[in-house]
Amino acid sequence: MGLDYTVTTAEDSKRVLDLLAEKLKQKGFGILSKIDVQSVLKDKTGADVGPYVILDVCKPDSAKKAIEAHPEIGMVLPCKILVRSEGKTTKVSLYRPTEMVVRAGFTDLAQLAREVEQDLKSVLEGVSATR
Repeated sequence: MGLDYTVTTAEDSKRVLDLLAEKLKQKGFGILSKIDVQSVLKDKTGADVGPYVILDVCKPDSAKKAIEAHPEIGMVLPCKILVRSEGKTTKVSLYRPTEMVVRAGFTDLAQLAREVEQDLKSVLEGVSATR
């Protein structure tokens, strides 16, 4: 497996973002920030990259455990989900928490990362199965 877990859906990016918010909440996650890269690039450079949104998501109980174990983990938290258009489809990608803890050297958090990743993968799968 690589750095990401990605699903593809025929839903448009706006609908995908709405579905993600709903499904993340059902799993106990909150959206801490929503970065509309398309708008920023259009405003700053005039470029139109199409829908491209980065979500910073957090499951508070899991974040608390990770921060208690390694206060410096905030440099790589929260979890990232990327929503972008590609042709007539929308790609939804997760930066896998299991990869993040290995790359950051926090291998003692592997089990916690697996649990968070499984929840987030089920959210992405739920979005891709919607139609």
